[in-house]
Amino acid sequence: MEKEATRSRGKPEVLIVGAGPVGLALAIELGQRGVNCLLIDKNPRAGAAPRAKTVNVRTCEHFRRWGISEALRAAAPLGIDYPSSIAFTTRMSGHLLTRFNNALYCAPGRNPMYSEHAQWTPQYTVERVMREHIETIECVQARSACELQSFTQNDSGVAVTLVDLRTGLTSEVETQYIVGCDGASSVVRDLIGSRLEGAFGLSRNYNVVFRAPGLAAAHSHGQAIMYWQINGEVPSHIGPMDAGDLWFFMPTGLAPDVKVTKENAGDLIRRATGIDLPFEVISVDEWTAHRAVADKYRAQRVFLAGDACHLHPPYGGFGMNMGIADAVDLGWKLAAVLRGWGGAALLQSYELERRPVHMHVLKEASQNHSKVGAALFECGLEDESEDGELVRNRVGQRINAEKLSEFYTLGTILGDRYLDSPVVQKLLDRDAPPRDFLNYIPSSMPGARAPHAWLHDGSSLFDHFGRGFTLLVRPAEDHGDIDAAVLHAERQGVPFSVLRLDNPAVNCLYEHRLTLIRPDQHIAWVGNKWPKSSELDVFAMVTGRSSRINVRVPNSEESIHE
Repeated sequence: MEKEATRSRGKPEVLIVGAGPVGLALAIELGQRGVNCLLIDKNPRAGAAPRAKTVNVRTCEHFRRWGISEALRAAAPLGIDYPSSIAFTTRMSGHLLTRFNNALYCAPGRNPMYSEHAQWTPQYTVERVMREHIETIECVQARSACELQSFTQNDSGVAVTLVDLRTGLTSEVETQYIVGCDGASSVVRDLIGSRLEGAFGLSRNYNVVFRAPGLAAAHSHGQAIMYWQINGEVPSHIGPMDAGDLWFFMPTGLAPDVKVTKENAGDLIRRATGIDLPFEVISVDEWTAHRAVADKYRAQRVFLAGDACHLHPPYGGFGMNMGIADAVDLGWKLAAVLRGWGGAALLQSYELERRPVHMHVLKEASQNHSKVGAALFECGLEDESEDGELVRNRVGQRINAEKLSEFYTLGTILGDRYLDSPVVQKLLDRDAPPRDFLNYIPSSMPGARAPHAWLHDGSSLFDHFGRGFTLLVRPAEDHGDIDAAVLHAERQGVPFSVLRLDNPAVNCLYEHRLTLIRPDQHIAWVGNKWPKSSELDVFAMVTGRSSRINVRVPNSEESIHE
C-alpha cells in the first residue's frame, strides 16, 4: 500500500521564496507529492556565472529519485566521460605539481557505495534541468520578478503580500507555509528575526567567465575540470566550464587594493597562466567567503533552507548540494503534515537534523579554504633548477596530504546521520560509528542513509524504495507481522510499501530483519519483529505524532522499548 494525493494547480499550500537550486528542489519534492506550491524569485535566473559546479553523488541520487538523472547527464556540457581531474600547477604554462584523478567521484560506472556518480556541471545548467522538470508538475506555479514584501501568520496559515517588480503592483496570497530559499541576503530570514552568526569576510574573491579558443591545447597538463595555479604572482583556479571554449577563472589572495574588472581581467589571466591568447571576458563577479549559521531556522510556519540559513567557503563543493539536501529533508515533512499523516515533531526535526550537518560541513569547508593557492606557495617553486625541482616535489607531496579532504569526501557526502532526531529510533546500546571525511562506512543504524547495493537485475536497491516509507524485509521465517505493519500504515494514512529481498549483499548490509526507510532514504527504525501497537506505535514515532520512545534492539526476535 502506497498512496499519496495528487492535486491540480490551485491555492498554494507552500510559498517558496527563491528559485535557485534549493527552491527548485523543494518545489520538486513537494510537487511530486501533490502539494500546491508557488515558487517566486525577484531576479531572473540567467547569466554566465556558474556559481556552483559540483553536483555530488548524494544530490545525483535525489535526481535519480525524481526521475531526472538521465536529463542531467544529457545536459552535462563537457560530457560525463570528461575526466574530473584536479591538476595543481605552477601555471598552465609551467610545471605540474600533482594531480587528483576522479576527484569528487564523477567517473561513470557502478560504484557499490552509491546509485549515481557525481557530475561537473555549472549551476545554471542544473537549474535548467530542474525547471524543465517542474514545468511538467501541474501543482507547481512559478513567478519571476516577484518579491515577498511582508506576511502575517497565525495558527491557521500565512497571509502574504507580494510585489510584482515589473509593475510595482502588490497582491495578496494565502498559504500554509513559507520557505525562504532566497540565499545569503535572505529577506525571509530578516522578516522572521533570524540572524547569521559566525565569521565574515574570510576572503575577497572574483569569478571571471571568459571565452578562450585554443586554451585547452595551449598547455601540456592534460584534461582536467580545474587547474590550481600556485605561484607568487597570481595564485588562482581556472578550468573549462561549458561548450564553446567557455572557461572560469578565480584569482585568490588578492590584495585589498586590487579590483578585477572586465577591462583588466584578460591581462590578469595571461599573467596567471603564462599563456597569451585573445581572451574574451564575458562577466566578472565579486564574492566574499563567510562561515556563518542562522541562529534559528524557523518561526512558526516560516522556514529557512540553503544559503538563507548557512554560509561557508565553496572549497569542497558542498554548498548547493547541502541546500538541496535541506530541501529534501523539509519537503517530505511539509507534505506529510499537509496531508495529515505527519505531526508537529516532524517539522521540529528539520532543524534538529540539519543543523549538525551544517556545522560539520562548515568546519570541513573552512579548513579547505585555509589551504588555498597562496598558502601552498613556497619560494623557488618556479625556479628552473635542481633546487626548484626539490621545492616542487615537496609542495606536491604537501598538496597530496592537505587537499585530500577537499576532493575525496565520500564520508562527508554520504555520512549524514540524524541520530538525535525526535523522529528517529534511538538505540540505547549503540554508539555512532566514527565519521571520516574520506571513508564512508555504510550503516544500517537508525538515522543513517540506507546502505546502497546494486541488485542482480542491474537496478539500484534505491530504485525499489517507495515515495513514502519502505519496510525492507530480509529473508527470515515468516512471523506474520508484516500484515500488521501494513494495517498500521493504512489506519494512519501513512504512504507505505514493503520490499522483500533475497540478496546476499543486502543481507550483509542490513543487520536487522526489518528496516524502515524514510522517504529521503534515511533509516527511521529497525527491529527483528514488527511490534504490537500496544508496545510501540512505530508510525506515530517516525511521523512525529508522538514523542520518541528510546528503543534497544537486542539480538532476538523482539524489539524492546522503554
